[in-house]
Amino acid sequence: MKKILFGSFLAASILTSSALSKEFSLDKAHTNVAFKIKHLQISNVNGNFKEYEAVIDFDSAKFEFNKLQANIKVASINTENKARDAHLQQDDFFKAKNHPNITFTMSKYEKISDEKGKMHGVLNIAGVSKDIVLETEIGGVIKTDSGKEKAGFTLQGQIKRSDFNFAPDTTSLTLGDEVQISIEAEINEK
Repeated sequence: MKKILFGSFLAASILTSSALSKEFSLDKAHTNVAFKIKHLQISNVNGNFKEYEAVIDFDSAKFEFNKLQANIKVASINTENKARDAHLQQDDFFKAKNHPNITFTMSKYEKISDEKGKMHGVLNIAGVSKDIVLETEIGGVIKTDSGKEKAGFTLQGQIKRSDFNFAPDTTSLTLGDEVQISIEAEINEK
């Protein structure tokens, strides 16, 4: 009898937990996938990507991510300079012909508080995959007039282009090794 009760309780807990977890889509009008890198050691080049998609499983009751998989189209890079954007797609940088996408797959979400956490995952750039950690800040969750939920969050981190063998023939005097990643996202419950 105890085994049956425990089994029923466990099943109910799993069902309740998965019922609170919801799939969300990006609100692209309120999302920005950006980066910043040092140029000539004196200034920064800022840029973003205009085309991306993500599968997001977010538990709005616990303020936790269960899944996040993102796909960014390299051809959509925007540094406000068309010639530079075209050059960045060449084989000495993103190798866009053979690697048209940058991908990120979350492996673990480490909750610190309702607002703060660390998102661990694998980032793939130009065919090279590395584990990274992104500082996560959840802005909040609201219910819309339709009864669906909307949430906002920020992901920030730093990677080294040398770890990804990115532009290996470009010295760090010309182009910094550290790349700042900053993603502002608003998501809508599906």
